[in-house]
Amino acid sequence: MFKLTKSQQYGIIVLLIIASLLTGYFIFEKSKAQKNDDIVNIKSDKNLINNSNTGETIENEKSKEIKVYVTGLVKSPGVYTMREGDRIDDAIKMAGGALDGADLSDINLAEKLKDEQMIKVPKIGENYASNDKSSSSNATNGKININTATKEDLDTLPGIGEVTAQRIIDFREQHGNFQRIEDIMNVSRIGPKLFEQIKDKITVD
Repeated sequence: MFKLTKSQQYGIIVLLIIASLLTGYFIFEKSKAQKNDDIVNIKSDKNLINNSNTGETIENEKSKEIKVYVTGLVKSPGVYTMREGDRIDDAIKMAGGALDGADLSDINLAEKLKDEQMIKVPKIGENYASNDKSSSSNATNGKININTATKEDLDTLPGIGEVTAQRIIDFREQHGNFQRIEDIMNVSRIGPKLFEQIKDKITVD
């Protein structure tokens, strides 16, 4: 029977140890690569989910409903439900279109609609009127309506600067329309002294 010398035996043992180490190393590296692939796949799935959710959010924002009032020389005046991003032209078409004798020359048909906006299609010789909740709506006595005035309109009041005008707008958006002109004193930095300066120049009607 063939016998190995001690040196040969040691050599075989060393080779077996090296082979075991190499096998273990390759198995470890393969396992590591598989884990990395799994992590990449998980991240990709999360990105797809996030992108999908973002797309749904954007779609929801785009499809938000608003109400507008179309009146004047249109076939069917009334309040119509529109979508954010729709134009004045869309609202007039929704109301059946302009009638004969209507003057559309001063109307910016490409203007985007706003919630609570009123669009009055005038007849020839009459001025066009478009009001919305963020536009100036002064009373016939020349007073500024603090429930509908723009930042620029409020800025014209004595003692009301740009910052305070923005506070008024922020306050009514958070708490609703002012019921009395005295309620404007609930806005930060508007006290009795400032109110005395503006009370004859403002209205809530």
